[in-house]
Amino acid sequence: MSHAKTSHSDLGILVEGLVAFLRNRHKEKTPSAPHPVPDQLARVFATFADHLVALILVARSDDKVVDEEREVILRYCVEHARKRGFELTLEEKAALDHYLRRFKPSMPQMIAAMEAVERLKHGTKDEVAELIGGARAVIEADGVVRLQEALYLDELQHNLHSL
Repeated sequence: MSHAKTSHSDLGILVEGLVAFLRNRHKEKTPSAPHPVPDQLARVFATFADHLVALILVARSDDKVVDEEREVILRYCVEHARKRGFELTLEEKAALDHYLRRFKPSMPQMIAAMEAVERLKHGTKDEVAELIGGARAVIEADGVVRLQEALYLDELQHNLHSL
């Protein structure tokens, strides 16, 4: 992936499209109270809760999160942490796996995640590509890929490469 200077306006347009995609994927029926974040996950949530919530929204786009999607999100988080300079401990991995089994983002968490994803328009192509790649892995995890999702993520990826 290129680290070349990218027009922030072009990247901004692409990121706004990603945010719109995430908003459209989530069908919140009733606002839910956030599940408290276990102490073992404080470092995880402080570092990349935005990516975690965004990927959960993608996974929940069909109103259910299957084991394969949770496993993809867990692997993404482990790799994302590694790229940010820290390894998740075995306790953090176990706590995150358990948390993902019951995690349903609350409205404030969704809003915070959308705001964080929107800030990527000031980031790098690599950061945006990483999140798009994570979203693609989630939608492909259970072997059932909805055409609309795949086409939209393909278009985002194509547009990102052409920036």
